[in-house]
Amino acid sequence: MAKLSDAGYLRELLDIRDKLTDFVGQVSSGKRSYYKDISAKLRILYCRKSSSDPLLKTISDKFNFDILAAIRYTIQEKVERGVYPASLAEGLVFEQINSVVTWFEGGDEIAGVLEAVDRDEVLLNGNRYSYKQIIEVAADKMVGAHVDPGVKDEDLALHSENLLIGGLPAAERALYDTAKASILLINAIEDHLKNGTTYPFIRSK
Repeated sequence: MAKLSDAGYLRELLDIRDKLTDFVGQVSSGKRSYYKDISAKLRILYCRKSSSDPLLKTISDKFNFDILAAIRYTIQEKVERGVYPASLAEGLVFEQINSVVTWFEGGDEIAGVLEAVDRDEVLLNGNRYSYKQIIEVAADKMVGAHVDPGVKDEDLALHSENLLIGGLPAAERALYDTAKASILLINAIEDHLKNGTTYPFIRSK
């Protein structure tokens, strides 16, 4: 099987950026079903599929840099670190940290971007979810005409209209905001590779 050149991988990355930009615009205009298209592109960026690494890992390896992101701690993590009293976490039924909004601005800790997307950032009724898990469920189980009957009830709960964050169900909000952050990231990667511009979250290996 033919392999992409370094330039080919970069073209694929930029194509994903362009499509995410289109899909985010569609969601912003009220066409919410485009979250499924967003999830398919995010899966390519952040999730290992069969024997293929996430595209962002491939890009960082080929061009010899690490991609970093700022993460924020959950209430439970802040309790464990002594920042908050234990009582604050008692009876908590919902939390959505949504670090992706400030991945490249600031947070409680710096991590690799693939580690950041794999952190548990949503709590709902005792179940914790990472954005990577939300991406994989949406891309693998919910793309197409029908929802896969194998989708767990706890995963479907994040798509409920009963829980809206900024007008979107929790899962769709996670996908939408991750797409917007990914567009910013890919713009920065392109600028770094083409113009040599430095960014604090792009670090040479």
